[in-house]
Amino acid sequence: MLITHDKDKGVTLTITSTAEAVSSLGEALQALCLNASGSEACAYAVQLATVEAVNNVIAHAYNNQIGNDIVVHWSQYERRIHIEIIDYGQSMSYLPIAELPDFDAENGRGWWIINASVDEYHYKVVECLERERLYKPSGEGAYAENLSVQSHRNVLTLIKQF
Repeated sequence: MLITHDKDKGVTLTITSTAEAVSSLGEALQALCLNASGSEACAYAVQLATVEAVNNVIAHAYNNQIGNDIVVHWSQYERRIHIEIIDYGQSMSYLPIAELPDFDAENGRGWWIINASVDEYHYKVVECLERERLYKPSGEGAYAENLSVQSHRNVLTLIKQF
């Protein structure tokens, strides 16, 4: 796990997509949240939501492939903890419904856990566009343009008040 700290901007934790890294991330986040809020319940809730979200990234965005980067940025201000989970895997096209599935369902509890653990959350896909202009010596200044998405990042933001 790579940890960077900026007093004004928070703490950034970068892990690879493995279960061991998620475990260490959870412990680090719980300590940060407990120190900031003084509340074990708040620290546990943020840890639970973040670990669930990161496990979803590994399972769904990265299709359980190990060795992919996941960046978690922690910050705190005005009695609110902000967690940004950034990945570069497959994007979601919508947020799943945050309702508890049937007792015997095999999956589907993740978003319910996240929703129950934090006060707010939102998801965005940031696409990086590449614009290419090809100029030819026609004397008119005309050009052909090609626009394409070259890369992206997915950002899930979790917010917990204390």
